[in-house]
Amino acid sequence: MIVGGKTYEGRLIQGLRINTPGDDENKPVIFIESGIHAREWITPATTTYFINQLLTSLDPNITALRDQFDWRIFPTVNPDGYHYSINYDRMWRKTRSKSSSTCRGADPNRNWDYNWLKHGASSNPCDYQTYGGSRPFSEVETRTLSQYISSIENLMAYVAFHSDAQMLLLPYSDSTEHNDNYDDLVTIGKTSLNYGYAVNGAKYKGPATAAEILYKASGGSMDWVRHTLGTPIVYTYELRGTYFYWPPERISEQGDEVTQMILGLVQEARNLGYV
Repeated sequence: MIVGGKTYEGRLIQGLRINTPGDDENKPVIFIESGIHAREWITPATTTYFINQLLTSLDPNITALRDQFDWRIFPTVNPDGYHYSINYDRMWRKTRSKSSSTCRGADPNRNWDYNWLKHGASSNPCDYQTYGGSRPFSEVETRTLSQYISSIENLMAYVAFHSDAQMLLLPYSDSTEHNDNYDDLVTIGKTSLNYGYAVNGAKYKGPATAAEILYKASGGSMDWVRHTLGTPIVYTYELRGTYFYWPPERISEQGDEVTQMILGLVQEARNLGYV
């Protein structure tokens, strides 16, 4: 177990590091972030399923996926909000900090220090959805998690899971301007989606920037990681669902899709020389 940060209510942002012994002591790191928006329950569930696949699958493709990388996987990076969504308000999205005398929480995916509040974020502390916080990294969750991510050496890929737009997004979320390896990211992303499609026939939109196929939004983790750390492979997967609901008995369906999507991502990244 690893700790990537802490929360306003005193919880730890817990994750799992999977790094099997091998000849390579400096394996490329793949970081997975889920549950930054509290109501997107399918993302922690799917990420946990993926962890189980890495640890228990006998498929040689999956065991190779496990053994060739240093995995840092965080199923729920907003545990305060997740707890509140489960127990009190199913549609809660934000953190649980005290944002004003009467309102709580900021959107943790509008609170990172890249083009903060420029697009798709609110400066109103009582905005139920997209309040960006009083300043960049005002939320202890984003501040401490960003510090942990910054400490990682050899970070090859950063993957964020959201729901439920059913698409694959590339940086940057607040601009239609393409980054310098955009064509590679599109190629890798298409292969990833093709691997996922082969499982259940679910079609995802993209890959493209969020500004092109979803909406403009500033202050997100994906954009900060790409801009600040220069991580070459950065994606946000918007998983499936309807109004943030997905039947519990079908978690494995998306779990198998995601497992194959990650496998496809890695295979194409290797083909293009990133691994």
